[in-house]
Amino acid sequence: MQDNFNIDLITRYLRHETTEQEQEALVRWLEESEENRRFYSLFAVNYSLHESLSSPDLAWETESMVTRLNARIDAEMEQSSRRRQYLGAFALAFAAVVAAVFLVFRNSPAGMAPAPVPMETVANNGENTLPIVLDDGTHVYMSPGARMTYNVSTLKDKRAVTIVGDAYFDVIRDTERPMVVSTPTIGVKVLGTAFSVTSTDELSQVVLERGSVRILSPEGSNMVTLVPNQKATYKSLTGDIRVEPVYAAAYVTSKYNLVAMSDVSVGQIVAELSKRFGVRVSYSGDDDDKRYNLAFLQTDSLEDVLSIVEYLTGVRCFIDTK
Repeated sequence: MQDNFNIDLITRYLRHETTEQEQEALVRWLEESEENRRFYSLFAVNYSLHESLSSPDLAWETESMVTRLNARIDAEMEQSSRRRQYLGAFALAFAAVVAAVFLVFRNSPAGMAPAPVPMETVANNGENTLPIVLDDGTHVYMSPGARMTYNVSTLKDKRAVTIVGDAYFDVIRDTERPMVVSTPTIGVKVLGTAFSVTSTDELSQVVLERGSVRILSPEGSNMVTLVPNQKATYKSLTGDIRVEPVYAAAYVTSKYNLVAMSDVSVGQIVAELSKRFGVRVSYSGDDDDKRYNLAFLQTDSLEDVLSIVEYLTGVRCFIDTK
C-alpha cells in the first residue's frame, strides 16, 4: 500500500496546502512510475467523492480534481523544462485528457446578442477508462474514444452535458438544477442517479443502475422513465425506443472495467475485496454502522484500493498471507 507520507502529500495538494517544494516532490514522485500516477488518479476521484458526501457545501463548490491538477501542473510546466518533459508522461497516465473551452449560446430576447456560456471539453484519447470529477461532484468514467462537453456550475436552471461515445455517470443530486446529458440522438434528464450511456449517430443506449432517469426525444419531450436494472435503446433512423431488463451492476463492470459500491459498510467492502482479489482481507477500527461509497477500476491493485479504503473510513486493513 502507498505510504502515509505520499497520501498526506496528495491530500494537502488537493486542498491547496502544499508549498512549492512539496509540489516539486509530488511531481518527482509521479515521475517515478506508472503505478504512482494510477494511484493518484484513483485517490483523487475517491477523495472528491468522500469530501462531497461529508460536506453539503463542498458538494457544490469542489473543483474537478483531475482537471485542477492538470491546470496547475500545466502552469508550472512553463517555468521548468524538467516539468515540461514530465507533462507528456502525466498526460499519458491520465489517458491523454484534452481540455478546452468552447462557447455556446443561450436563447436571448429579440434584439439582444446571445450571451456566451463557457463549456469545458474532455476527450479520452487513451486505452483505458478515464475517471473524471465534474465541478458539482458528479463522477464520470469515460471509455476510450469518448468525448464530453459540459457546464455544471454556471447555468442557473440546469447542468448541461453532451457525450459522444460511452460513459458511466454517478450524478450528485441537485433538485434545483437537474442534469441533462445529451447524446447525438436523445437526452437523459436526471436529478441524482447512476447510469451509463452508449451513443453514436444512429443509436443511443441508457442503462440505469440507481435512481431514475427520463429519456427525452430529440425534440425534448419525455419518451420513457427508467427504473433501476432497465436498459433503453433508441434508434434514430426509425425513432423506435425499446426498454428491457438488464443486470446493471454486471453490465457496468464488464463494459467500463469499473467496480462501484454504494451505501456499503466497511465489512461489506472488505468482503467484496476479499472475494474479488482471492485473498483474505481483515480490518480493525470501525463498528460497521457507517456507510460509504467506493469506486475503483478492476485493474487497480488491491494495495492501492486498500489505501483508499483506509483513508475514507479510518480503519486499518490487513492482507492475510497465511
